Amino acid sequence: MYISYSDNEENIVKSGLDAISEVLTGTDTEKKLSLLLCLDKYLDPWFGYDLPYREQIFTLLEQVIISDTSPDVVDEAINLLQYGGGPWPILKANLDKIPEQCRPDAEYYIHEGERIMNDTELDKYFQKSDLIPAIAVDVNTKQVLMLAYMNKESLKKTLETGYTWYWSRSRQELWNKGATSGHLQKVVSIFADCDNDTLLVNVEQTGNACHTGSYSCFFRQIYGKPEV
Repeated sequence: MYISYSDNEENIVKSGLDAISEVLTGTDTEKKLSLLLCLDKYLDPWFGYDLPYREQIFTLLEQVIISDTSPDVVDEAINLLQYGGGPWPILKANLDKIPEQCRPDAEYYIHEGERIMNDTELDKYFQKSDLIPAIAVDVNTKQVLMLAYMNKESLKKTLETGYTWYWSRSRQELWNKGATSGHLQKVVSIFADCDNDTLLVNVEQTGNACHTGSYSCFFRQIYGKPEV
């Protein structure tokens, strides 16, 4: 495997992606497993890394899960796919193609994905109100981006699609964040607070979160010393 470099950063990154693709679509199991173990830190949102071409890498992981015959490789690819959102739809659609030893883990993820989509499971977040606050945070910078509201339908669509959906109180309609502007929010993880009435949504933000053009909606300081 040879990675060529040039003065153009885009070409450097593309060379890296080509090298990753070459290994993951190849036949050398040892190289595949070594690469997947290396990618673990870079794909894991909790480490704060934002590897270029993440989406393409997750697509490659899906191909590995469907086509590879090594249980160790497939198992690691399934674990990594967690960082790109719930893998249960791809697992459910291709369960018969997954090595037999990996099927218990695949069935677990399928079960968990379907469980969280269950209406009864979602109902517990809307016991006090039909709308609950959802705080969007950039998973890489840890900056609070915005606060919006979700109803059960928008939360369900968020879980189904992997991108944020909110309920617009002014327009009284569902709202897919960034669908018009292109400033999408890809969901990495969602946490409920201790009372199950507020959500914290860790996202990968494309562009700016605020309709004013600001990266975050929280840009007007009203108290405290100015930040340097």
